[in-house]
Amino acid sequence: MKLLVAIDGSEASHKALQKAIELAVPTQALVVLITVVEPVSDYFPKVMMPTGDWVGWQSVPNIELEKALMETGQTLLQKAESACQEAGLECQTSLKIGNPREVICSVVKDEAPDFLIMGSRGLGTVERLMLGSVSDYVVHHATQPVIVVR
Repeated sequence: MKLLVAIDGSEASHKALQKAIELAVPTQALVVLITVVEPVSDYFPKVMMPTGDWVGWQSVPNIELEKALMETGQTLLQKAESACQEAGLECQTSLKIGNPREVICSVVKDEAPDFLIMGSRGLGTVERLMLGSVSDYVVHHATQPVIVVR
């Protein structure tokens, strides 16, 4: 059995990891951990020009910020990997860059896990309507079964 676990450092993703370990131990399932780091450009809003065109900030890439984001993602994976190893589980890690919704669905398709386990952010009704959530998107677009942990 193979479980894919998406982690982002939130309390919900910590609970998802704990649930994955709980499910994996009896069958000695392989646990594949993924963290997706959004590109720095995604953190800066686009602006509308007087012409009606939307353009992104044309600034010099912030190498230090990109490095810090990648290091944070790697640290998350290392901590989660340690928790899996302490439970006696085989574990693989993957740090990806991109839109979390799309990247997670792509990895699910490529890895073909028995289950994807991820946390729910618990957004309110209005926020979910306006923004959606990664877990909601993945539940509707992933090619494999998804377990969302609250």
